[in-house]
Amino acid sequence: MKSNKYISKTERLLLIAFSFIAFGFIFLVAADEVTRSYNYSVREEQQELQSQAGGPPNIRFSGSGVPHIAAGHHLLTLFIFIALIVTKRFLLPSILTVFYAVVFIYGLSIRYDEGRYGGEDFSPKVDFFDQIYQAADYFDYIAAFFISILLFWQIAILLRIFIKILRRKNQLS
Repeated sequence: MKSNKYISKTERLLLIAFSFIAFGFIFLVAADEVTRSYNYSVREEQQELQSQAGGPPNIRFSGSGVPHIAAGHHLLTLFIFIALIVTKRFLLPSILTVFYAVVFIYGLSIRYDEGRYGGEDFSPKVDFFDQIYQAADYFDYIAAFFISILLFWQIAILLRIFIKILRRKNQLS
């Protein structure tokens, strides 16, 4: 049985399941990052109280141990998942996935720019893809894996739909 005339019900269910797994992963990582951020702030507050009480000073290195908060744009996976469930057309989820990929890549370049020391005048010129590579961490690689699979899968479905529509129009003329 077909969910619509261009894609099988099995493929549609697999695509929905994959998008749910992607959302679940993003949600779990975000929850883990929030927990680590909270624990870090509690540890910082305890160290501050200890130093005020006259305890031995703690040596701190800049940037050490600061958790990385997952950006809110990763919640687009929820909207992609909902769009795949609600609509039987694949244009809206595909547009959302393309938007997610663009925002994801742009976010990595912004994170690189924020992480530089000395500003534009004192840092060497770095290629855009090198900026993305230097700013990414393990979470970003896994998120990019999910984004690319969703994107290419949806593009393949849209191409199949487009080819079938063209064949039908050619047969009618």
